[in-house]
Order: sequence, then C-alpha cells, then structure tokens
Amino acid sequence: MDIKINPFLNFLNIGIIKILNIGSKYILVGYLIRVLGENGYGTLTWVDSIVQYFIMLINFGFDLYAAKYIVENKNNPKRLNEVIASIYYIKSLLFLLCFILLIPLSFNLQINNYLNLISLMLILGLGEVLMPIWFFQGIEKMKSVTILTFTTKLLLILLTIFFIKKSNDINLYIVFLVFTNAVWGLLGFLKMKKEIQFELIKISKLTLIKYLKEGYLFFIGKVSTFIFNMGTLFIIGYFYSKGNVAGFDIAIKIVFVFIIPFEVLQQAIYPKFVRGIKKSYIKKILIYSFFFSLLMAISTYIFSEKIISIFGGNTMIKYNFILPIVLPLIPIVSSTIILGNCIMVANGYFKEYNRSLIITAFLFVLFIIILKATNNLNLINIITVRVLADLILLLIRLYYCLKYKLI
Repeated sequence: MDIKINPFLNFLNIGIIKILNIGSKYILVGYLIRVLGENGYGTLTWVDSIVQYFIMLINFGFDLYAAKYIVENKNNPKRLNEVIASIYYIKSLLFLLCFILLIPLSFNLQINNYLNLISLMLILGLGEVLMPIWFFQGIEKMKSVTILTFTTKLLLILLTIFFIKKSNDINLYIVFLVFTNAVWGLLGFLKMKKEIQFELIKISKLTLIKYLKEGYLFFIGKVSTFIFNMGTLFIIGYFYSKGNVAGFDIAIKIVFVFIIPFEVLQQAIYPKFVRGIKKSYIKKILIYSFFFSLLMAISTYIFSEKIISIFGGNTMIKYNFILPIVLPLIPIVSSTIILGNCIMVANGYFKEYNRSLIITAFLFVLFIIILKATNNLNLINIITVRVLADLILLLIRLYYCLKYKLI
C-alpha cells in the first residue's frame, strides 16, 4: 500500500479532532448543566465514569499500540489485513463480554439504581469497536477521521439543543450520544475498508491469543490509568453528592482542554518516534512543552472564576475552589504523555510503561484507603490524591527514561 504522507496536515487533522471532541463537550456541558441541573448532569457524568471502564475493556489497549503495528506493516497487505481482522474480532467479543459483566455489578444497590442508564450508555461500545482510529493514525492520514468527527459531533450538538429541554431527558440524551457514536464508528470502518480493500478474514485462535497477550500489558496499564482518572469521579459520586461530581468534572475538563496541544503533538509525531529520532530533539520537545503548559496553568488560575462561570453558569461558581487544586495537572500530564507514549512506547519499553501505571494506581488506591480508614476522606483530599497520583506517574516515567538513556 503506497501511502503519501504530509506530516503537517496529519498534525493539523489530529489537532482539529481533539478540538472538536473537547469543544463539543464544552458546548454540551454548558447546555446540559443548565437544562438537566447540577445533580442531573452529575448523575450523567457518574454513569459515564462507570461505562468508561467497559469502553476501556473493549479497546483493550489497542488505541495505544495498534498504530505501531500499522506503521510497521502498512506496506504488507496480507499482514496488515491479519492485524486489523484480529483487532476487530477481539473487540467484538469484548463488547459482548461487557454486558455479561453488568450482572454482578447489579448486586451493588447504588449501581443497581442507575443500571438502566449504564446499560443504555454501554451501547457506546459499538462505535468504539467499529472506529479504527489506530489505523488512520498508523498510516498518518487523519483527514477522514476529522471530517467524520466534525459531522457526528455537530449532529449530537444539534440533536441535544433541539430535543433536550427538561431535567428528565437524560435517557434521550444518551440515545443521541449512542446513535452518533455508532454512526461515527460505522463510517470510519467503511472508510478504512475502502482505503485498503480490507476483508474480515478467518483468524486462528492462536493468532487471536497472540494479540491478546501482546495487548495485555497495555490493557493493565489502561485499567491503572482509569483507576485514578475515572475512579476519582466514581469515588466522589459514590460517597458524596452528584453535584460534587459535576463540579469536579467541569474543573477537570477545563484542565484537559489545555492538554490538547500536547496530546495532538504526541499523536502526530508518534510514528516519527517509532522510526527513530534524535535525543536533542526529544529534549527540546520536553522543555518547550513543560514551560508552555506551565504558562497555561498560571493563566487559567488568574481567570479561574470567570472560566467556571462561562462553562457551568453562575450556579457552579461555588465549585471554583476545585480548579486551583487540579491546575498542576496541566504541566504534569503534558510531560507524562510525551515521556510515556512518544518515548517509552515508541522505543519498545512496554513493561516499564505499564509498570509505571500499575504502581501509580496501587498508590492511589492505597492513599484512598488510608484516607477512609483515618476518617479523612473528603472532597479536597480525594482531588489532592488524584493530582499526587499523576505527579508520581511523571516521576516514575522520568526515572525510566533517564535509566535507559532515552532522553
């Protein structure tokens, strides 16, 4: 498969996708909080924090390392077809497994109260199964994904604004969310199929097991990431009000919008890191990224109250105290992404990459247990531990990069 690549256009398209994803979320957050109310939006976010664990299971780490397979085999049609077919078979089976796993969860009274919403939102997994972002990232042709993302996000926004009018319209919004995500995934699959004349060939059990084993470490790492990411939302919603979930969610969304440039940078230059890149160039990327992200954090702190009121309305200003606590995540996470994905994964240090996540997740859970045991489990302490976890992750990855002289 002869593929002509324009690195700048690839970078631009990935950036647009990130902006569309985050931008649409901000528009929807501002609207949904005002329509569904603080508790209604908090409920929606809490349910999503549970569903995202299932989405993580469906992706099984393929979103992190499958692009590497595509880069290495894009000129080998037979091998490429095997890789893609294997991933689709595995993700489809995992999607079905998710609904089976809902059964034991239903025995938890609080989760059972929201089981209908969780089951409905879980159908989001269909779009995750179908959309091969990892394929387009690997061949460095993200324009198609950009167009599809724009179209489906716009459709979701329009459906939401025109039809979600009451506080009890949560179910209808989830239906719109599931529908647009499924369309996004289906169109992405069809585009990929046209791009390489993909066929869903028969794959042996041994081959599927091989890919599962290779993805296992990334899956464990992904689980670990979710423990201190979505886990924070879940813990807040489980022990405290859904309104607190809404307050934390707005603050964390504000933080992560400023991390977009670094996620874009990571995805755009990842193939180059796989092929090899000078250490001096790596150091420049890290230094510039850190200081630029630090400047973003300081600027956000200065205008924090205004930013909260814009996205959440005046009723959410009472949660303004959360934003300064999570602002250090901007420089921390930005540096962590580059150290982990661009340097460690690209150089084949998969075990170290995932070990850093597992250690961090273990410490996060340990800190939460200690807080609970000592009666110090409160909103501020939970969020502080969340930030501390990312700092620990950064330091571990920096240690590995220095140890193996990757930077």
